[in-house]
Amino acid sequence: MDLVSFVAVPALAYLVMAALVAVDAVIPAVPGEVAVISSGALAAAGHLNIVWAIVAATLGALAGDLTVHGLSRRALPGALERFRLGRRLKGKITEAHERMGSTSAAAIIATRFIPLGRTAAAAAAGVAGMRSRRFAVIAFAAGLLWSSWAVGLGYVTGSVTDAPLWLQVAIGVAVGVLVGVWAGATHTIIRTRRRMTERARAAESSDREEPAPSRSARARLAA
Repeated sequence: MDLVSFVAVPALAYLVMAALVAVDAVIPAVPGEVAVISSGALAAAGHLNIVWAIVAATLGALAGDLTVHGLSRRALPGALERFRLGRRLKGKITEAHERMGSTSAAAIIATRFIPLGRTAAAAAAGVAGMRSRRFAVIAFAAGLLWSSWAVGLGYVTGSVTDAPLWLQVAIGVAVGVLVGVWAGATHTIIRTRRRMTERARAAESSDREEPAPSRSARARLAA
């Protein structure tokens, strides 16, 4: 059965796509993003409804993110505490989330567009102890934005090209990967610059707090 015959039952297509997106959070090798972009191309061809495609992808993304967050919050902290390296990693993750504060929401949303960023962000939020309700709100917003982008990408690709469906999907996936790599590189550069700025400020602050040598000490140095 080909893809077009499969989507002859739209409800089944939406359900399968949501399931793939959900499992993709736990097993990144599952082609969840490919399924979402394909739904956009199929919507452009009139086989699916673009709004329902976005809804299904959003719900699948939310379910997957909550699963990773819940597992990480319950299981990972105890596992990490058993090893010195794990304790250090847990401490760094918690410290990073506390330092970001309210901006952690923006970071989680931004990493949703980076390859493997979704799983890493959900796991880190769980290890750091972010409350499930707060994470659910952030994950829903991130999932909605990402789903709109991925479905829209497939829809535009399907609308502006007369290529076969598989080629439309391939083009959409290629564009999505390029944008994800660019977003990841940009995120890394911003984080690196922020760390360098924080270190420079910390060094400057320590220099200011260092007490000046006393008069007797200066006299001994001069002698």
